[in-house]
Amino acid sequence: MLKQRTVALGAILLGQIALPLHAAALMGFEDSAMLMTEIGRYNQEWMLNYSPALGHAIGVEQMRMSGKGEQATTISGINYTGLIKRWNMPAAQANVWFNGSVGEARGQYDGFAYTPSLQFDVESTRLYFLAKARMIRAPNMNYDTAAVQAGFSFYETGFHQTQPWFVIEAKTMRNNDPGLQITPALRLINKNYFLEFGVTNPWQGEGFAPRLNAMFVF
Repeated sequence: MLKQRTVALGAILLGQIALPLHAAALMGFEDSAMLMTEIGRYNQEWMLNYSPALGHAIGVEQMRMSGKGEQATTISGINYTGLIKRWNMPAAQANVWFNGSVGEARGQYDGFAYTPSLQFDVESTRLYFLAKARMIRAPNMNYDTAAVQAGFSFYETGFHQTQPWFVIEAKTMRNNDPGLQITPALRLINKNYFLEFGVTNPWQGEGFAPRLNAMFVF
């Protein structure tokens, strides 16, 4: 009986460790590297970081975006991610993250740029929710964004198996066209990666925009 309880407790703890990877976490486990990228019509972004200790990661980030009728602006900088708070529940986990970079903007806007953000996410093995607010600023530039995501998994899988999820995101970006971006997507999650394929504003006909999100932990 004691051995069975120990195995069950170990499985629960292992599930809690794995959950942040499922929920688009902003870093991997201790002493790991993580690559994240988003490729879409309205903005492109990639980030590579290293986590020297649990709850902290530092790396580099680059994003490219453009407002309505504007030339594109590229922001390159040094990025820091920190886990502010984590709640471990019997079958779910919730987190509050800080993420931000400082660097340089080039293009339509030039000069010192900064991108602080706060993110809250909560996930069980079948349900997922995320809310994020982010400042994206440079001299005379304001591309502040806010986003919410919600999703569900089609079925439960083991730790080493790929799990399919349906996720829908609503995002707003100041001074961007379109200002509201709705993206339904299919997300495939494994212990060391997720791949997400979606279409932003699919009702716009020829104006719809495919989007790819990916994350890899090494």
